[in-house]
Amino acid sequence: MNQENVTFRAMVPTDADDILDIINYYITHSTSYFSETLLDQGSISHLFNEQNVLPRYVALNGGEVVGFGYAYNFRPESTFSQTAKLTYWLKENYTRKGIGSELYNMLETELRVLKISSILVNISSENTASLNFHKAMGYNECGNFEKIGYKNGRYFDLVWLQKFLH
Repeated sequence: MNQENVTFRAMVPTDADDILDIINYYITHSTSYFSETLLDQGSISHLFNEQNVLPRYVALNGGEVVGFGYAYNFRPESTFSQTAKLTYWLKENYTRKGIGSELYNMLETELRVLKISSILVNISSENTASLNFHKAMGYNECGNFEKIGYKNGRYFDLVWLQKFLH
């Protein structure tokens, strides 16, 4: 796969099945996605809420959805309106190819325009690739809940990282 073949566009409802395939892979094979139960379309319907102004994108390779990323509200209270959470997921064979970096740069650019000043992410301590990626993208660890998750017969930490945009 050549990164030049990868394009990005806004997420649309017809992407739901492809997004679910990606999420459900990580539910089944890792502690990266926290659920133990496979998700269905109802579980991700919030991604397609027309009133959500925060950015949501899919990454495409030849028309195939190979990843997605989106921002969402950290908390509903107005006192946190300048803080967003960010997440992205790529198909297994599409990691470490620059797609995540490009996706994050797009999301962060839009979040700056929307006057978001702080981005948070939370990651399984077992997902060292994601932790290293986020640190390379300028995120700093700001919290660690030790042994808070239990999946696949073992405990894992929930690591929080933060990046300031302004």
